[in-house]
Amino acid sequence: MLMNAANRPSPLANQLEMKTRDLDWTLAHFTFVANVTTLAAECDIAHSPAMSVASCRAVPRLGLAFVGNSSDLLSTYATFLADPGSQVELLVNEEQRCIVEHAFEVQSAAPKWQMLYRGEGQELDDEAATELVENDAAAVQALAKAENVPLNLVSDDPLAQGPAFGVWDRRKLVAMATTPVCLPGAAEIGNVVTRKEFRRRGFATAVVSALLLAHLAYGRNVFTVVQADNVGALNLFEKLGFTRERMMYAMTCVLRVPSKEIE
Repeated sequence: MLMNAANRPSPLANQLEMKTRDLDWTLAHFTFVANVTTLAAECDIAHSPAMSVASCRAVPRLGLAFVGNSSDLLSTYATFLADPGSQVELLVNEEQRCIVEHAFEVQSAAPKWQMLYRGEGQELDDEAATELVENDAAAVQALAKAENVPLNLVSDDPLAQGPAFGVWDRRKLVAMATTPVCLPGAAEIGNVVTRKEFRRRGFATAVVSALLLAHLAYGRNVFTVVQADNVGALNLFEKLGFTRERMMYAMTCVLRVPSKEIE
């Protein structure tokens, strides 16, 4: 069954309501949860009791997310959501990686650590940071461009998903951290960028701390996803109270063309 995620059938809604009570499951499948909750208006879904696959049109390159264990169903349902031969991106956990490898032609798979904040907030120092507002969106884009950092976004507005904080030097934004996506009960911290000439001043610590405190005030769990080889970022988050929870993989894949179409 193919439908808009905003109008997903009640069996899936009921299943998700039960599953998302488990934080560990929610974080392991957070891209799918985001697609069928926060981003539902921008997503389509192919669903059956054995497999659910969501496609998100909000990201720059078509993104897929799924729950289920069948590579054959994943491959089949993906063709309802994207053209055969097209390129798609997924962010999956270790178990899902094997399913994807059998379903699609994998072009790349970059390992990342998903980290969860397990501190209590008292150790956080946000004094140098100020909250970014709607008019600061252009400054966020400019900082990312200046440092050649691709932003993790689900819309054109880098501030649309939740709070963001920055450090300013006069009228120039020199450090920032934003909320790439909010889920029911949890939020992701990302897009942590500091201008090269302003590094080693504690600004990254300040903006992440401020963002953490903002989400904690709403009672949300807070997580982040960091490249496995980004030692500096891993150290930063661990010093702030994050722990490495699971390895995830950012995968770029190509949907296979059915043999009858090749002929």
